[in-house]
Amino acid sequence: MLVLGGAATLLSARSVVETLGIAGYALVALVSTLPTLLAVCDLGVGAAVIDAFSSRDREHMLRTITAGARTLLCAGSAIAVCGVLTAASGATDSLLDSASGADVAPCIAVVAVLFGCSLPLSLGGSVLAGLGRYHFAVLLQGAGTLLALTVVLLGAAYDAPPAVFVASVLVGQCAAGAASLLLAGRMLRLRLLRVVLFPLRRSPGTRIMQLAGPMAVIKVTSAVAYGADRLVLSSVAPPVAVAVYSAGAQLYAPASALVAAAALPLWRMFSRHRRTSPQAPRRQLLQLTAYFTAGGLVISVLLVTAGPTVASWMLHDRAAVGPGLMAAFSALLLTHAVNYPVAMWFSDPAGLRFQAVRAVLMAVVNLAVSIPLAYFMGPAGPVLASAGAHFLCVTVPCHRRVFSRRGRAA
Repeated sequence: MLVLGGAATLLSARSVVETLGIAGYALVALVSTLPTLLAVCDLGVGAAVIDAFSSRDREHMLRTITAGARTLLCAGSAIAVCGVLTAASGATDSLLDSASGADVAPCIAVVAVLFGCSLPLSLGGSVLAGLGRYHFAVLLQGAGTLLALTVVLLGAAYDAPPAVFVASVLVGQCAAGAASLLLAGRMLRLRLLRVVLFPLRRSPGTRIMQLAGPMAVIKVTSAVAYGADRLVLSSVAPPVAVAVYSAGAQLYAPASALVAAAALPLWRMFSRHRRTSPQAPRRQLLQLTAYFTAGGLVISVLLVTAGPTVASWMLHDRAAVGPGLMAAFSALLLTHAVNYPVAMWFSDPAGLRFQAVRAVLMAVVNLAVSIPLAYFMGPAGPVLASAGAHFLCVTVPCHRRVFSRRGRAA
């Protein structure tokens, strides 16, 4: 389903390029990225939800879901209001620089409202992951991508404004999230969608910040580091550079999602392992790291060999996507793949705090290096900065903490 979703994403991008041109596609890709600069998916609440399911205490699970839903509803409402006010104020012209134009304000408003709605709905995937049924969430995400493609094709057929194309992905995400909540609710024999949208239980909540807090820092700093690439390019390069970067990123996204989906079940497995033994299963982690590295290498080779041709086709050959950009995305994919097993082991509060500190450092280094590399190397520069910063600031420290003698002593 991830492959089918990736194909649908490519067709959507090609339709946007055909309808709006390279500059219009750059605008749609840039504005669609802005939610990642505000927050990511569930603000770390999903971490607390998945961990709660490892306890097998139904009441604790429900209280965690309720507390998380309250947090995400408040955050989603604030983001929607701020986005609409930002669009109405005209501040988008200075924010988006070369990509700004008459169509930017409505795009910002639509993105903010739909992203705000998607936040509480994103809990559906976390609940399915906690139940050990994350493959259903992946299938529903693929179906959401097909829905997004349908919106894009209808928009292209009727010459819709850019806001419709910007909305397509978030419409698919909202639909997939709602369907995930309905399915998880059937499994739990609970009206889960109502619990999430109307979390009015008067029973005491449960503490989620010890997990959700550090996880939110990890996600937000990573999102700022990677999501700012398009903003950096829009400031130092013409719109075609943003379009080329976005074409490569649309191939990288499903490949990265595939590796992440393979890693997520490890969270639940390691969470249960820690309840019986606090010692890291180093032999198992080494084996898993080798498997993920091998898988990452296979996917990376595919990105480098087939990526330029597919991405250039997606852009109707109006701009060339070179192998250098796809090699940079492959390096970014590989450094994440190598780190996933160890990152999943560090899913307890102490481990997440350790990762959060490194993620902040990674974001600072990434942003500092991205600007000069974007100026001298074009679209590949920020991607290389992301890969290098993640490897040095996150991957190496996490592996050292687990496998070195000093880490074993700790």
